[in-house]
Amino acid sequence: MINAAPPQHALKTYPLPNSPNSVDISPDEKLAATEYTVEDESASDSKSFVDFVQVWNFKEGKLAGQLQLQRVEVQAPTWKNFHDPISEPRFVRFSADGSLIAAYVDRVLHVLRTKDLIELRSIKLNGPSSTTSTFKYKGVVRTAVTAPRVRAFELSPKSDVAAVLWVRGMLYGRMELYDLSSGKQLGAWDAPQGFVEFDRDRGMAWHPNGDLILLAVPNETPCLSPGDAPDVFAFGVPSGTIRAELKTGLLVGDIAVTPDNRVLAVDNDCMTVFKDHDPKLKVFDLNTGKHLHDLHGRGTGVRYTISVARNGERVLAYTGKLKIKFDWGDFVANDVRVDATFSVWNLKDYSGVVSSQDLQGLSPSGLRISQSG
Repeated sequence: MINAAPPQHALKTYPLPNSPNSVDISPDEKLAATEYTVEDESASDSKSFVDFVQVWNFKEGKLAGQLQLQRVEVQAPTWKNFHDPISEPRFVRFSADGSLIAAYVDRVLHVLRTKDLIELRSIKLNGPSSTTSTFKYKGVVRTAVTAPRVRAFELSPKSDVAAVLWVRGMLYGRMELYDLSSGKQLGAWDAPQGFVEFDRDRGMAWHPNGDLILLAVPNETPCLSPGDAPDVFAFGVPSGTIRAELKTGLLVGDIAVTPDNRVLAVDNDCMTVFKDHDPKLKVFDLNTGKHLHDLHGRGTGVRYTISVARNGERVLAYTGKLKIKFDWGDFVANDVRVDATFSVWNLKDYSGVVSSQDLQGLSPSGLRISQSG
């Protein structure tokens, strides 16, 4: 049935310990790299937050290597309520040939050799500057500082180059490119203005040819109807020149692109009482902007995250079901999660491959498909 989600089956799972912040699969699909944070509470007046990278032979459940990246000491405030001092996401990615692992933690890019996790270099990222504004509250002039933070991070499929998306506030985004071999910044450019902050740690994709980077720039805030402005842009690498742009008609969340220049986009909007109940995964032609095809979910849409295999043959997306819960006290409706699943389609003919079982705890922003799919 063409308008149905792929059939649901109980897929085999391989546990990865320590509740990773980020996971990636090696190009040969034998290893998984994870980045995770642990809290050391051995001292009564302080706490340590320690970040590690691990490499697992996940099918055999064997740890192949581990490296501590950093330790941050935090003194206890008077109310003894500790907070993780690193608020940005962490990322871990294999290089195109699998020989390197790049781990981003706290504005530093750690370049590791996969076979033994020896750190070859660490690269301090530049990032855009913070902005300062003043306002008056109860007669007192106060100052607010808005610092930039990394929202997305991906390695080139063709070379050892990292693309980093910085956001500041709701509307400002900036791309930066770094060479993993030299540590040098290769390029940087500002994104078109839009609500890039709402992309759920994704919304950026390298073209498989390595010459383009695509960026989703939502033209409205969540829970509002999408505008009519372009919301996906393709930039030349390393110049940042806009080579193509298109309109998805979605409040666009994540995107992906295939070797034959198809752009796939999913929704990031709120389900409300009257709208956004069943958004489709949309497929477009990058060169013409033409809408080519829709892929359907399990009744309440395809949302949040999408990932395409490097060979362009399969696509994975989040298809968990939602429902509306009405808060009569505040007189507002909110969407709540019923289950958490992903689905996979064959991009040769758009046929469904499989939908997963309910995977409680599955993060919509953490889904990645392997290079061969």
